[in-house]
Amino acid sequence: MKEEDLVNPYLFDTPIPTTKTVKLAPSRIGDACQKDCKPPLFCRDGKCECWGGSIVNGKCIVRNMPSGKQLYGIDCSIVAHWGQQCEEDTNCVDPFTSCVAGTCQCTAGTHRDANRNKCYAVCPDGMHPHQTCRRLFLNDIDMLENAATTDSCPIGFRCVTYGRFNYCFKIWCPRRAEMSAINTLLFHAQRTRLEDFIVLSQALQRSTPVYSNGQCLSIAHRDDPCQTDQQCEGGVSMSCVLGNCECKLGFHATNDDRFPSCEKSCSVEEIPVMDKCVKKVPLDGRCVSNKQCGESSECRFGLCQCFCGYKQLDSLLGTRCTNPDDPLNFNNIFDKVNDLFGNSNKQRGFGAS
Repeated sequence: MKEEDLVNPYLFDTPIPTTKTVKLAPSRIGDACQKDCKPPLFCRDGKCECWGGSIVNGKCIVRNMPSGKQLYGIDCSIVAHWGQQCEEDTNCVDPFTSCVAGTCQCTAGTHRDANRNKCYAVCPDGMHPHQTCRRLFLNDIDMLENAATTDSCPIGFRCVTYGRFNYCFKIWCPRRAEMSAINTLLFHAQRTRLEDFIVLSQALQRSTPVYSNGQCLSIAHRDDPCQTDQQCEGGVSMSCVLGNCECKLGFHATNDDRFPSCEKSCSVEEIPVMDKCVKKVPLDGRCVSNKQCGESSECRFGLCQCFCGYKQLDSLLGTRCTNPDDPLNFNNIFDKVNDLFGNSNKQRGFGAS
């Protein structure tokens, strides 16, 4: 099998005891999925959904992306190659590249091969990646029960994902000094800005090991086995109780993100952001999370703004975001009704001054 076949986002591998076959990714709305669906469908909660588009005759129709942009999740995103301008890491589409100082450059820990015009990953010991690989299990339960066979890497190596590419890297645990610095910042987060706290907490939600009491322990999520509070996503919303991660008092279970977790219990007027309750924010208001913004809007550059391609309109219902390309959008229907009755009233003289 060619390497380009292994990294094709339209395909996924199914492990079989003796052979490996390649099957087409699910392509219909509602199909069961593990990781990817055929674009423009998006895999969420184990099913293929139509995000950022309209369902017409059972098919997902996505509006045409402006030149130089692509659909990333449900948003329009800039497409940039190495050396080109960017706004965030997701804009950089070349392997092992990220947005540094507004330009797509080789990600930290990688280097540039000028002859082949590519960026290559470098292991912590200075060696090149061992081989390409595939994750055999996607959820935590499978990985716990099959710890020795979670991927196709040899013993002592782990399958690490860089965008669309997976490589075997030697297993390393963070140095004690580095983890101590992270933990110190985390435990004193109340003295820092909320944005800093969110970034630190989200970093500890990833599948990176934790150094505690001289041991290298894996990050755990809700109901996962644990030994210390720090394993439970940093101990922000969960504690290790009788060997399992459980929600702290004032928090409740949630499955909205990739892993089972816990979130702060807040009032109707507020939304949870890590261990804080923050107010909902109108369009153009200051925000730190997408959850604060209303329908069809997101927190971008610290302000609630409409999705890429959507328009901000003022009406009797207040300021809102509407998709001009969706004829069945309620906002568009309301605008047409409003225009119809507005024109009718003007013809009868009600609109005259």
